[in-house]
Amino acid sequence: IADYAEADAQGNVVEGDGILVDTHNTIVHAAGRTVAVVGMNDVVVVETDDAILVCPRDRAQDVREIVAQLRATERTELL
Repeated sequence: IADYAEADAQGNVVEGDGILVDTHNTIVHAAGRTVAVVGMNDVVVVETDDAILVCPRDRAQDVREIVAQLRATERTELL
C-alpha cells in the first residue's frame, strides 16, 4: 500500500475508511469496516472480511509465518 499511495503529513497511508489520531508512519487498509487507530507509530493494520492483522511496520514481512501457521492448521479459508 505504501508503495503506491501517498502518505499524509504524519507519514500515514490509509486505504479505505481509516480514522487516525496521534498516529504516525502507519499503514491502514480497511476493506469493509472503519478502522480507528490512536497513538500508534510505525504499525500496519489490515482489515479484511475475515481477518485483521496488526503488526509493527518493520515486521510486516513476517506475515509469511502467519501463512505457514494457517496452512499447518488447515485454516486455508483465511488465505
